[in-house]
Amino acid sequence: MQEIIIVCAGGYGLEIYTEVKEINRVRKTEVYRILGFLSDVPVELKSKGIEEPILGTIKGWKPLGNEKYIIGLSKPEYKKKIAEELKENGAQFISIVSQYAYVLKDVQIGEGCFISAGARVNCGAELGDFVNVNGSMIYSGAKIGNYSTTTGFTVVEEAIVEEGVFIGSKAVITQGCRVGAWANVSAGSVVINDIRSGSTVFGMPAQEMT
Repeated sequence: MQEIIIVCAGGYGLEIYTEVKEINRVRKTEVYRILGFLSDVPVELKSKGIEEPILGTIKGWKPLGNEKYIIGLSKPEYKKKIAEELKENGAQFISIVSQYAYVLKDVQIGEGCFISAGARVNCGAELGDFVNVNGSMIYSGAKIGNYSTTTGFTVVEEAIVEEGVFIGSKAVITQGCRVGAWANVSAGSVVINDIRSGSTVFGMPAQEMT
């Protein structure tokens, strides 16, 4: 049994909470024990039927012992800031895969990742640290860099997604493309060419927005 703390108690943090509870229910054992949440803003959890407490704020938090952490945010820049701050204070992170995700053989998963229900990660794909795969299809040979996030019904073929990329719902990254670091691929876009770092693209085919 691994004790964990969920960092941030908004909608995404509560999604992770629900997935963790479902893992315990289906496996009929306490795989994870949720100690509580960290949050820098006031959150009322009991009204949502959650008994676990807000343990403190993210800023200045010191680990309690051997517990592990997972970040309940999807925005890459926020994930990086929080991860670096907590790691400086000695926090260790865990990756969690939903009971209803499909992760096939030889997939590399870094620390602090979350793979949600409905996601499929095929053989030989590589996920860096703090990658969120939310109901997406990740093809064999795809490489997704640290802090990146894919959202609902995204498809990443055998492509390279660099650090800190956010991919909107129903976007497709086609085979052989490279999406540069900290780019934003808007929902519904189809990427057929390399994307410049730091840019925002939209459309079919995806083009840089000016």
